[in-house]
Amino acid sequence: MKKKFLLVAAATFFLGSTMAQTPVLPEGMEILTPDGVTLTTSDVNSYDKAKNMVIAGSKENGYKLYFTAQDAEHGEELWVSDGTAQGTHMVKDIYPGEVSSNVSYITRFNEKVVFQATANDDEGGELWISDGTEAGTQLISDINLIGGSEPMGFVQINENQFIFAAKDVESITYHTNGEPQWWLWISDGTAEGTSMLKDCFVKYPGTQLNNMRTHFVRCGRKVFFKADTKDLEYGETLWVTDGTTEGTFPLGDLNKTVTDENTGYTASARIDWMTNFKNERVFFCAFSDEYGNEPWTSDGTVEGTYVIADMQEGLDANNLPRGAGTYTATAFGDHVYFRGSHPQFGMELFRTDFTKEGTQLVKDINVNPTESGTASSQAAIFCEFDGVLFLQAQTGTNADLPGNYGIELVYTDGTEEGTKVPQSDLNEGVGNNAAWEGIVASGSFYFRAQDQTPPTGSSQYWELFSMDSKDEKPRKVADLGEGADFVHTLRNLNGDLVFTSKIIPALFKYHYRKPGYDPNKDVEDMDPDFGPEQTAIQDVETKNLLTIYPNPAQDLVTINTPNKIIGCTVADLTGRIVIEQKGDKKTISISDLAKGTYLLSVSTSEGKLDSKLIVE
Repeated sequence: MKKKFLLVAAATFFLGSTMAQTPVLPEGMEILTPDGVTLTTSDVNSYDKAKNMVIAGSKENGYKLYFTAQDAEHGEELWVSDGTAQGTHMVKDIYPGEVSSNVSYITRFNEKVVFQATANDDEGGELWISDGTEAGTQLISDINLIGGSEPMGFVQINENQFIFAAKDVESITYHTNGEPQWWLWISDGTAEGTSMLKDCFVKYPGTQLNNMRTHFVRCGRKVFFKADTKDLEYGETLWVTDGTTEGTFPLGDLNKTVTDENTGYTASARIDWMTNFKNERVFFCAFSDEYGNEPWTSDGTVEGTYVIADMQEGLDANNLPRGAGTYTATAFGDHVYFRGSHPQFGMELFRTDFTKEGTQLVKDINVNPTESGTASSQAAIFCEFDGVLFLQAQTGTNADLPGNYGIELVYTDGTEEGTKVPQSDLNEGVGNNAAWEGIVASGSFYFRAQDQTPPTGSSQYWELFSMDSKDEKPRKVADLGEGADFVHTLRNLNGDLVFTSKIIPALFKYHYRKPGYDPNKDVEDMDPDFGPEQTAIQDVETKNLLTIYPNPAQDLVTINTPNKIIGCTVADLTGRIVIEQKGDKKTISISDLAKGTYLLSVSTSEGKLDSKLIVE
């Protein structure tokens, strides 16, 4: 009851804030959600955040937007939109009534989405799939039979399967450090095609939290992720999977700093900013005892995993290896661009071709002098548009010095002479425009920024701006209300921009086509590229099947499995075994058990099988 009260109270608060402002919208912009409906999308700038807005579909059938929203009657549930007000609606009341189903980590899987949701308090958060219809929104598998499996970190690995991290009965009781573990799973979207792939401790999002984009990265038909063995040998290191058990393994112990002299176990490599480069290799940042925090790369083999360059050599004041760091990594052309540290130029824009010699400063953007050289621009890349990379960078805050504009838009084509500083002075003087979260829709560039400095103590304004070409001064698309709009989560839905706002948490759509719009070239590719097609897809084992009946039951339960039974146990939700039976027996008496949910574990010639048992 307490949970329900809190959710209704939250809904009332947000609904009130939604109704508080009536924005004046520009031509082509409309609100798609009905009155009284509040989007619960997080304003965190991440592609795989817990409360997300996700596009799924195909070129042939079009695309839909999936998101979470709540109203007073249903709580927070899964919603869908086809880009029209009539086609924007709740998909299904997964947890019936006012209580939220807590839909989280919505992720595209071809023309559907997969996500975590809670249908009742007994099951907890489990694995769900939806095609945008009520009938097509279903539980895939109840993975954790004595609680929620809380699946997350979904990544589609090929045309037919996705991987994710989840908890099951074994992983939550494998207490090496007193905490439950998420292990690696794979699914084709069906119960029969869902299985545990590797009993490794998947770290999501992991030790490093600088990456605001994604924490699992697909590269061709492999997925790179952060994990440890279930015995915690590495702390955290880079792993790879091709969707098979034998093809899932760690790519070396990158940080060999010993944390336990008795076992020889080592410290976390603090993996971050993993970036797919042309489906050939992944770029990432890692900490090692030899180099500190530096850029690395991997082709998915141990031999092909190496530090690219030691950009900050030597030791720091604490006698630890210096590190250049790596931030906002983005693939562009034949290089990966990133922000790194240089002893003379500070934190600036670099690029690499994965060789030490090919890791170079693109341009010293902030040329204000310091004792060691020049100041840092803190370059932060956020979008490719019109043949260049756009970033925000600090040009300087001294209004008396030339070339000081504060944090403004900059773009680069990869050369020093092709780097324009600034692209424009949106927040005139030395005020910060703080541009971020760029997206291209129908050949136009949209991003959130500010053209004025907020009052002291206030946050950024995050208003919506756009451009039709790289040298055009950004124009404000809309002003939703007085002060900060806090627009966020910009997405391309069938060529139109969709987004939401912190001050008006509704779903907005903006239909605009630039002068000279050409549908033959100004349409973005919305589909994943898995590289050359492979026919060998992991077969799901079918021999380890277990069914029990009746279930729910009162007196006697029949066990049905094609394997030879060695014995079985029944445990309560605390893990305490309340019944133990040995031998190849097909029935088990439960007449002495109290009503409730139990775990039936059957030991067979092919391994252990588990099933949830409900006693009435």
